[in-house]
Amino acid sequence: MNKYKNATKNTHCIITKKSNSYGFTLIELMIIMAIFSVLAAIGVFSANQYFPNYKKNAAGRTVISDLVKARIHAIKERVRHTVTINNNKYTIHDANNASNVFLTRDFASDYDWKEVTIQSATNPTFNIDGTINNISTILVDCGGSDPVSITMTITGNLRIAE
Repeated sequence: MNKYKNATKNTHCIITKKSNSYGFTLIELMIIMAIFSVLAAIGVFSANQYFPNYKKNAAGRTVISDLVKARIHAIKERVRHTVTINNNKYTIHDANNASNVFLTRDFASDYDWKEVTIQSATNPTFNIDGTINNISTILVDCGGSDPVSITMTITGNLRIAE
């Protein structure tokens, strides 16, 4: 006869439930929210310092991209293109017929970048063989920072430098 058989039948297992809470109190949540608010304010402040540089670099890349398009179009269509540059806009048009406009870019209305300015001493002209007459350096500026300069060579090479 097994003497442990009856002992296992009468054994009761009592499970007790602990009443510890594993959540956060309202004060702890408010402290965390205050810390995140301070960090977000610092992040927004430091990001605002870099926006003029981003706009300036983006405007410089846009100008050089449009100039490359004008050069390719001049070669492809065998039409000379002149770039007329005003304060914050430029127009690329047929050198013989100014009313035949290939592209117009106005940073104030196209991108709402009123502080972007573009300057050039002369208005370059792209010839049908890809060369450039009236070589100039185009300066793109935004908010008084150091301008981005776009240089060109007589062979039609364009470079952007800060």
